[in-house]
Amino acid sequence: MQSDLSDDPFKTAGGAGPISRDVLNRAQYEAATHGSGPLLVIAGAGSGKTRTLVYRMAHLIEQGTAPESILLLTFTRRAAQEMLWRAGQIAGQTCRNVIGGTFHATANLLLRRHGHYLGFGSGFTIIDRGDAEGIINLIKASLGLSGAGKRFPTKRMIMNIISGAINKSRSIEELIYDNHLHLT
Repeated sequence: MQSDLSDDPFKTAGGAGPISRDVLNRAQYEAATHGSGPLLVIAGAGSGKTRTLVYRMAHLIEQGTAPESILLLTFTRRAAQEMLWRAGQIAGQTCRNVIGGTFHATANLLLRRHGHYLGFGSGFTIIDRGDAEGIINLIKASLGLSGAGKRFPTKRMIMNIISGAINKSRSIEELIYDNHLHLT
């Protein structure tokens, strides 16, 4: 269903030329031109989320928002590349200061740039769950806590406890006493 709204906010889209309203349906148009403040958009695969996001970005720039204060995030590298490419097509050079990428890569970048405010140096290492479980196995072996006849929690159980403590801002001891009393 095409929008029949009469005012097109995308007259120049940051200097990239006129953008026709007919590329967005009514729901996309309303999301892209939403006033100030956050807006939650829930949409399925193939529904035009990326298109809506980049037009939202163009609208914000057109309304005077500084490009460097806009953050475009998605889950996969492919989607991030597509989103940033589309943003460049719509807003031209204006969007070169927009920060964007995957959630993980952007968080990594921001932590490396500004982590010192949180007490992190820029030389930290990020490991995935598989690497963490491997490290736990090495520690268990070096402490003699693994092997036949040994009763010690699995690497997955240990990772779940550590993750739960971090996610709930609780100590490991508290979490074990509350949720894993069988381990004490």
